[in-house]
Amino acid sequence: MSVFAGFAIVITEAVYGFWKKIHAIQFGIYGATRVGKTTLHQQLRTRGEVPNIKKRTVGRERATRKLIKIDGDAHTIKSADIGGEAIYFKEWLKDIQTRKVKYIIFMIDNRHLNTSDMEQQIAWKFLIDIICEDTWPDGKKKKNNDYPLAVALWANKADLWADINSIENPSQHPIFEPFRYGMRKLNEKGIPTHQYVVSAKTDSEMVYRGIMTMIEQY
Repeated sequence: MSVFAGFAIVITEAVYGFWKKIHAIQFGIYGATRVGKTTLHQQLRTRGEVPNIKKRTVGRERATRKLIKIDGDAHTIKSADIGGEAIYFKEWLKDIQTRKVKYIIFMIDNRHLNTSDMEQQIAWKFLIDIICEDTWPDGKKKKNNDYPLAVALWANKADLWADINSIENPSQHPIFEPFRYGMRKLNEKGIPTHQYVVSAKTDSEMVYRGIMTMIEQY
């Protein structure tokens, strides 16, 4: 390889690395109330132990940029914190449509394992329906790039309920069982899905590695 060719490769890699930092990848983070969405946003901004979140998110906040860096690789993502109550579900739709969200994270926790509460499953069904619909609410037909590249189910608060097997083999854990119908619908639509176990509050590496996995694999 000539000196000139080697120099060109170095310059190209530097330019690509700079582009990845300034080009923000649109992420949508959704889920029922109290699953840890605001905590995840805080972790993405600060990387470290985050405080207990006492104030609930109201409506849809402005999307902000976050730099994700792990194993020597870096990407900039952009996401907005949105309330998880049913009255804010339509804000999820607006967020997906207006920002042209490319990757979606639906957060759950372990509450549905111990109670008959259907709140998280109802929120998941709403999200699946709006993703798989062929048209937007105004009747405009969706284009291919209007669909997300991938949808992830993140089971949060792993520090409270998970063991090493559930972290290493998340798809086998019963915490994801009520959501499998929605995953099948997404797969039938040609949208890949995957499951991930995470502790957004206490383990920043789990969070950053999960984001990077989505970007690199899909």
